[in-house]
Amino acid sequence: MIVVSHLDELTRREPVALTLGTFDGVHRGHRRIIERTVAVARDAGIPSVLMTFDPHPREVIGRQGDPTYLLTSIDERMTLLDGLELDACVVLPFTRDLSVLDAETFFEEYLLRRLNASHIVVGVDHAFGKGRSGSAPELQRLGQKHGIDISVVSQLLVEGIKVSSTTIRNALLSGAIRQANLFLGRPYALRGIVVRGDGVGSTLGFPTANIELTDDNKLLPRSGVYIVAVGFDGNRHYGIMNIGRRPTLSKQMHISVEVHIFITSGNLYGQSMQIALLDRLRDEIRFENREQLIGQIQTDIAFAKERIPKLETDYNNEQFSFFKE
Repeated sequence: MIVVSHLDELTRREPVALTLGTFDGVHRGHRRIIERTVAVARDAGIPSVLMTFDPHPREVIGRQGDPTYLLTSIDERMTLLDGLELDACVVLPFTRDLSVLDAETFFEEYLLRRLNASHIVVGVDHAFGKGRSGSAPELQRLGQKHGIDISVVSQLLVEGIKVSSTTIRNALLSGAIRQANLFLGRPYALRGIVVRGDGVGSTLGFPTANIELTDDNKLLPRSGVYIVAVGFDGNRHYGIMNIGRRPTLSKQMHISVEVHIFITSGNLYGQSMQIALLDRLRDEIRFENREQLIGQIQTDIAFAKERIPKLETDYNNEQFSFFKE
């Protein structure tokens, strides 16, 4: 897949089959749309192209001061899209000027004149242009006006629930990690660097790697204890992860991410890690003393180790194809 950030970098000027959107998460609903785009392109003997935006439009036109938390960074999106048989991906810089273009101007200037789209594929809820005026019906009207084929892909339902980036974000924020992973079609993952902590985990007998996330806009799931797979040094390790404020041991105000890896050795400081969240064990709890905390951690580890073989079956190798070990 060719990735370009300027439309002039696309040297080919033949017609293309195009899909467009933010594709945050590259979830199962997104992949359904992309698969349709690739199929249309193959049938017509033309390239398949996906247009996405960076930064995310909400970071540009959202309320000032409100953070925008995403399921995937732009780098993660590119990694995930690269495995979906697209010919090219255009990462269009999203600016204030772009945000005020009405749907018809955007359609004519970008999709027709610059990309030469002959067939456009979108989801039924897709919208573009100022005020999201370019809905699927409006896109169909514009397509008819300009002689462009438009395919609108129906909404994907899984277990009767609409699959969308918003649904997945809500699942993560509520701690429903298995539901989020089901909709994503893979485990939700965090990326970060191991930094020096206060060493409290080692004093309890459970050394932890303190993770500083590489993307400030990455959505953190609900605080609690999770079973995780950790990728680094060319291997997949397993462990448990705590997201939270460690109420038993400290009065810290910030949220920390700490991973206890079951089998590892050596100094991990500065190590880049990818952490896939496989299941959620419990909420973060304030214990009366260290002994109670140690006992609970021992229980968490024993349960996680018992559960991992089943999780390895649930998440097959295809679902781990994104995972950089």
